[in-house]
Amino acid sequence: MENISITFAEAKDETYIRSLLLEADLPFEDVGNHIPNFIVVKDKGHVIGAVGIEAFGEVGLLRSLVIAPQYRGRGIAKMLYYRIAAYANLLGIRKLYLLTTTAEAFFVKLAFVKAERNNIPKAIRNTKEFQSLCPASAICMTKDIDSEVNHFPKEILRLETDVPGAKFWGIALGKVMFTYFEVSPHTKFEPHKHESEQITFVLKGELFFEVTDRTICVRAGDVIAIPSNVFHAAYTKERRVKAVDAWSPVRRELMRKRGKTNTTPSHDCGV
Repeated sequence: MENISITFAEAKDETYIRSLLLEADLPFEDVGNHIPNFIVVKDKGHVIGAVGIEAFGEVGLLRSLVIAPQYRGRGIAKMLYYRIAAYANLLGIRKLYLLTTTAEAFFVKLAFVKAERNNIPKAIRNTKEFQSLCPASAICMTKDIDSEVNHFPKEILRLETDVPGAKFWGIALGKVMFTYFEVSPHTKFEPHKHESEQITFVLKGELFFEVTDRTICVRAGDVIAIPSNVFHAAYTKERRVKAVDAWSPVRRELMRKRGKTNTTPSHDCGV
């Protein structure tokens, strides 16, 4: 499988995803609304598999896991699942739901269990897949993914905008969070505080922190530790900055909720 690659779907992949789903007798009608949250497998550039997710805060709907018939039985479906599960973590999702008419045995092997429809969160029940696209006979399954070990290939670590001029991605467990930031020159994080303790390690450039009684220049290789609820601001000068942060407890407000139509961007400062 040396020619196989796994990447986020692009707009041009929609037609091929719809075709795969149609061939597998799976819902395809609303795929175009969720392409940014689809991951695809390609062989020599051709889409041979896909999976998507709809995110609703800390719960998500896993959907449209499909592999072209001639590629089944090679472990590709599992590869796709573990990618989308890791991506779900990046979105702040802690519990997954799905509907299936034919793949119950496959998902049981991945530790999914049956769930009663009446106990499913309203946001999931209100999706088109639950409301109309899947038959009432479809089996509903669920899985807590908080305890799952996740591997994050660089292909799924997409940078998201925090404040203008700063982008980041973040990975969280139950009690600790790790973020990576890229900050453009002349960018400022306005004064703020947060419950989470913060440790920042600058990888490149110079990041300036304004605290109560001084301004601290944190250069590449330096570390700054900020206790809980201490007001601070941060900014860059002429140099671009790359930095990583450790947080405890987790800052859930930093976790981006892609795939939601009712999500508003966070105005809180990451650094």
